[in-house]
Parts: sequence; C-alpha cells; structure tokens
Amino acid sequence: MSSTNKIYESWKKNKFLPKNLKADLNRINKKEINVFFKAEKMHFGTAGIRGIMGAGTHKMNIFTYQQMAEGYARYIVKHFPKQQSVVIGHDNRMNSDLFSITCANVLTSFGIKVYLFKENHLTPTPIISFAIRHLKTSGGIIVTASHNPKEYNGFKAYNPDGGQILPDVANEIEKLMPQSTTVLNNMYIGNDKLLVEIDDKIIDIYFKEAKKALVKEKIIGFKKPEPIILTTHHGTASNYLPKFLKQLNFNVYPVKEQCFVNDKFINSPSSNPEYFNSFDLSIKLAKKLKSKLLIGVDPDADRMAVMIKHNNSWQLITGNQMGIIFTHYLLNNRKYNHKPFIVSSYVSTYYIDMIAKKFKAYVTRTGTGFKWMGNYVTLHDNKESFVVAFEEAIGALCTNINRDKDSFTASALALEINYFCKQKKMDLIDYLEKIIFKEYGTWFGKTDSFVIKDLDWKKIVDQKMKYFKNYNKKTIGNYKINKIVFNKLGDCLEWWLDGKSWIKFRKSGTEPKMKVYYELYGKPLSILNKEYQSLHNFFANIIEK
Repeated sequence: MSSTNKIYESWKKNKFLPKNLKADLNRINKKEINVFFKAEKMHFGTAGIRGIMGAGTHKMNIFTYQQMAEGYARYIVKHFPKQQSVVIGHDNRMNSDLFSITCANVLTSFGIKVYLFKENHLTPTPIISFAIRHLKTSGGIIVTASHNPKEYNGFKAYNPDGGQILPDVANEIEKLMPQSTTVLNNMYIGNDKLLVEIDDKIIDIYFKEAKKALVKEKIIGFKKPEPIILTTHHGTASNYLPKFLKQLNFNVYPVKEQCFVNDKFINSPSSNPEYFNSFDLSIKLAKKLKSKLLIGVDPDADRMAVMIKHNNSWQLITGNQMGIIFTHYLLNNRKYNHKPFIVSSYVSTYYIDMIAKKFKAYVTRTGTGFKWMGNYVTLHDNKESFVVAFEEAIGALCTNINRDKDSFTASALALEINYFCKQKKMDLIDYLEKIIFKEYGTWFGKTDSFVIKDLDWKKIVDQKMKYFKNYNKKTIGNYKINKIVFNKLGDCLEWWLDGKSWIKFRKSGTEPKMKVYYELYGKPLSILNKEYQSLHNFFANIIEK
C-alpha cells in the first residue's frame, strides 16, 4: 500500500472526523488521494498557504489549520520570549470563523495571547495589518484565500510590522509544524484567559489614519456629486468601505446584491476585480444611475480595481495602469522630505522608472507578492520617503500605516485623482494617455492567466517554462529576442525584446495558472494592441495544448 493510501485509510478509520470531512472522503478518486493525502507538509506560496477545503493533509480543514498554527506558535515562542501576542482575523469564506478559532485555540495552548476582533467578526486584511502594528503584537494570522474561488481557504502569517512573512520565516514555520501523518492525533487545550477582544474603536482609528492617503485633504470637506458604484463581492469590506468613502464625502452607491456578507458568494460568480465580469452587476447599476466610475474589491479587501466608462465603452484599469497613474500623481502633487521611493515587482511595469527619474526618486523591484514589498517599506521608510507600492495583478499600498495591499486607501486616492481629472474635463484613461504618455511615450501592458485544469498543474507549468527557457528562435512576432534569462529574485523567466519591451513567464503561487506578462513600448497603442493579440495567440496555442 502506498504512503498516500495509508494516510487516506487512517482518515477513513478515524472516529472523530467531522461528518462533512467523512462525506468528502467518500467522493475522492485515486488520483485525488495521491494529491491530497501526501506525507509531506503543505508549503507557503506567494501569499500564505492556500488550498481547497475538505479532507486530506493537503486540503484546508481543522486538522491542517492546527498543524499550521502549531508551527507558527512554536516560531513565536522561540523568537519572542518576552512578548507573545498575535492578532487573528478572517474573511467571509465558509469555515473562516471556525478556522480562526481553531488557530486561536492552538496559540493559547502555547501560552500566546491572542487578539480577536469583537465577536470574532470578519475583518478586512488592511485593517488587520494595521491592528498588528497598532497593538504592537508579535505577529498575526489571517484566515483567507483572498480572491481565489469560494472552494478555497488559506492561512497567511504576519510579522510584527504588519507585513507577510518572508520565505526564511515560512521555511522555519514549516519545519516546526507537526508531521502530516500525525495531524489527526494532535490535541490542544486552549486557554480562554489569553483571548483578548479588540474594541471597535480600532476601526475609527484606522479610518482616521487612512484618510492621509489623500494628497489634498481639503476635498474631504465637501460632497462630490459624481455617483460611484462599489462592489465588495460579499466580503469583509461590505460594511466598512462604503462607510469610509462616505466619510470622505464621495457619492458612493453599493451594489446591494453583492455588498452583504455571504460565504457562498451567491451573486458573485467572479469575486476577483482583476476580471471584467466581476463588474457585471456594477455596470447594470451604473447604467441606472448614469455613473461612469466603478470600484471593485476582493473578499478580504486588499485588492482594488477601477473600471471607467471611456469614450462610451467600459474599460477596466489594470494594476500596471493604476500604478503608473498613482506614481505620476503622487510625485507631482505631494512633497517629500527625503529621497522618494516606489516599490513594485519584477513582473510589473518598468514605465514608472522614467517618471521616478524626473523627480530624483527611485524604483526598487521585488519578487511577486506583497510580502516582499511590505518588507522593503519597513526597512527603508524611516530614512527615505515612501511613495507607493503596487503590482500588476491590481492592488496597492498608498500609505505607511500598514504593510499589505489596502483597498481602502487605494480607493480613496483613486477617487481623488478621478476628481482632479473631472476638474480638467478628463477621466483616468485621458490622464494616462494624454498627460503621462504625451510626456514619457506610449506603453502597452497586459497579463495572460492561462488556467491549467489538471491536479498536476505545477508539473505541466514547469514543462512549459522549460520549453520557453530553451526557445531557440531569434524572433517573436515583430520583435527580436535579445536575451532569455531566468530571474531568481523575481521567480520568472524573462524574454528581453527590442528597446525596452519584454515578455515574462511565471507559475502562479496561489492558483493553478501559468502567467504571461507583456510590456511593449514606442508604437501607437492600436499597433501595440494588435501585436499583443498576435503574441497572445502564439502562447495560447503552446500553453493550452
């Protein structure tokens, strides 16, 4: 009998397994047994550990959460002998409240003080990050799978600065986790005396600090007439974000079908605002209210995207486009006492380098994931002036009050810039193309996410990456391939083309996808778009075989 089958049989024989997990065991086939009942431990990816909920050592359930929480608890006890306290929060996903209490039980059994939000209420990720810093705890845990499908959940671990842990810490936590073969037998006796409730006042304190994202704070003092449509996709921002934006006197209209908490995402087939169809109901309400601007945030409220009606057509502003707009607006309108810096990833746009150069600012690049960006801000913010951190897959950090993507402050700043544009009889796309491109030249950026529908998707992506690494033709479309190199820091394969243009390839760290990133320069946008379409078709034919 194989090791995976042995583990599977031990789960089937366990008398204390909850009914839902027993039912899941009866639906599993042989291939799934080999994937979900491995003896090796689960690993931290781009943003924590994520997986489908259900039975197994490689699924998210109370036993694997206990395993992950014990590794984190042992890490906290080892490295924080004098102060052992952790904030635990969660999103709206099914079982998230149960899993957060499960983690709290494990941590208090190790003598660690645990801060929970009032009545263990779900809380946005940026507010949890803020609370870790405000309460000066040893770290934090967030039970969330961010924008992943509803079947997923996850475990994100945080440092005392409110940022996600880096790989060295993740590796140590993994080593400190109990073995996967023993997860059913581990028992924990929690200590309720170590549970501390976080007062609701933390929200008001956060709102007060978050308002500093606005460059021109005087616009808070008067009502802005333009109707803004907001969807929170049944997530943690459903109650908080409309309240925050209304305090700034923006005319916000929540999409009622999606702006209430629901663990099944009943009215949001796609809860990832990176995708156009996540705005379907927003567009419907916008038509009724004659709105031209939509804001969408993901379930844990770290990601934010803007969609606008430009030239009578709805256009979703990408993470790169918003990053360029944020960089340009902030450097032009905010004063900095020290050398300004912008943080982004290796697969995000390099266009901002030209803007930064004009203002004697600099851009630093990190691996994909805000754990890297937040860490850089922490290391440099005390001696240099932080401007903005962003990545191409939407989401930005616009202040130094926390260390993760923040849809609250990003929304506020985006609406300020939109208001600025309206005074100039422009919109955000006009600002990008008529103001920024006019000064720095045209640019086109795009990301393809190819879904790999196979349980062994990582192996398949590795094979495709190997093919592109060894690609031996000298041209691709209308571009010459000058250099092919694997970027270890960025964990991506890079094709450097003519001029500043490039194409990059990367295996997703959170979903079964292979991503292809494009950055094209110097030609009219209509031509760059046609060239991209040709490149997309070429790669799709290879990757989707």
